[in-house]
Amino acid sequence: MISIREIDPADLALFDEWYDAFRAGAVAGREAPLVEGREALGYSLRNPGPLKTRCAVGAFEDDRVLGAMLFEYRLADNLDTVEVEIDVPPEHRRRGIGRALWQWAVTRASQLGRTIVQTELGVPADPWPGAAFASQLGFAVEHVEEHLVVPLPYDDLLLEDLRSAAGRLDGYRLTSWAGVCPSEYRQEYADLRTAMDRDVPTGGMTREVLPWTVEKLETSEARVDRNYLALVTMAHTLDGAPAGYTLIFLPRADAEHAQQDDTLVLREHRGHNLGTFLKLANLAQLAEHRTTQRFLHTWTALTNAPMRKVNARFGFRAVEQNRELELELPRLRPAARGVIVDSDDQVLLVRFEFADGPVWATPGGGLEAGETMLEGLRRELIEEVGLKDFPDPLHLWHEEHVAEGHATGYDGVLNDYFLVRTDHFTPGGSLSAAELRDENVHAVRWWSLAELAAHDGRFAPPDLPDLLHKLIQSGTPGTPAELGT
Repeated sequence: MISIREIDPADLALFDEWYDAFRAGAVAGREAPLVEGREALGYSLRNPGPLKTRCAVGAFEDDRVLGAMLFEYRLADNLDTVEVEIDVPPEHRRRGIGRALWQWAVTRASQLGRTIVQTELGVPADPWPGAAFASQLGFAVEHVEEHLVVPLPYDDLLLEDLRSAAGRLDGYRLTSWAGVCPSEYRQEYADLRTAMDRDVPTGGMTREVLPWTVEKLETSEARVDRNYLALVTMAHTLDGAPAGYTLIFLPRADAEHAQQDDTLVLREHRGHNLGTFLKLANLAQLAEHRTTQRFLHTWTALTNAPMRKVNARFGFRAVEQNRELELELPRLRPAARGVIVDSDDQVLLVRFEFADGPVWATPGGGLEAGETMLEGLRRELIEEVGLKDFPDPLHLWHEEHVAEGHATGYDGVLNDYFLVRTDHFTPGGSLSAAELRDENVHAVRWWSLAELAAHDGRFAPPDLPDLLHKLIQSGTPGTPAELGT
């Protein structure tokens, strides 16, 4: 049985196992793939910053990590979105591991009240497994960039030809630095970073851009500097006005890869070949600080024809498409429910009474803010039926039910069901009868499979008797089964 749980990145052995799965799934079949390094990602997860939360989530079989997910969400902007990356090594694919990780992501996004899920894919060719999986989940491609690489060290003859072709820089001066931005340029650099965020093509991606302040810049650079050496060249007019910049990240612990990140020339300064001069100056910095890195990576939108021409002149070669995808989820109320089965294969159900009549369902209910699914399940089972002190249960079913009237303020409900095997007991929750009635709970009783099959009333989910019969007769599924949505 595959189980999904968030890992503690401070457990270094477990993090290493998770990262191995993460990387193996991410690089499979790709030429010169760029994956965040073990040291940089581990540091980020163990030392959370003020602007983003990052979670490492693993798919486990017994104690082995078979698949990995990075789940992220911003804290100061883009408050409707989460970002996910799901990676399963090729030898563990086609077992439902990716979908089980996705179910976890949907539930966590619902808990956070976020309805837009975003992801990125490196796609070297079509068809591609990751692209097919994303399409099955309902993602739409909203933006496409070329992922390009050039070998390092840079070809000196090519650089000399580029310098000769560029000629002389008139009307501007260039300033370069390695590391954090010098204090005298911080406001200008922050303003340029804001302009870059607003100028970069994003296609149809939902993206809120907040200005870079000096404080935000200093916080970001302090975190980045722990794992990357930033190489920056800024252009000014002769009277001191900022005109553009370019940025390379040189990882401190990655012997293979460097990243050509932003290059911006403000609109009023375009047409002077300034982008070429910026890149040439920063490549001189790269030559000075590079150690063993063998590839320089960059990304350019397919719609950005001028920058694609510049990249071609600099010897960059496309190795794959970088696709940005997005999916909008319904606003669902997340709930955890217990499928409580005793030693005689009897099942404990509760009777809810609504305006349209009674319905028998598994005990459980909505998750509170900050609860994990298992924390919410344990609280609900204590409150409704008095069951506690049971081992972590298996995740049986995942149900996304979109319908009006099921939860005020939501488009429907999201139920995750867990199998709890226990000795027979007399139900008696911590809530009083009056408190249970306020929750629409009016009865609790054990059912045999025969009684379930003979009952002509309603169940939730509607095919609950069949699901329970299959569970008792055939055992648990390998991964959580998706119920009708």
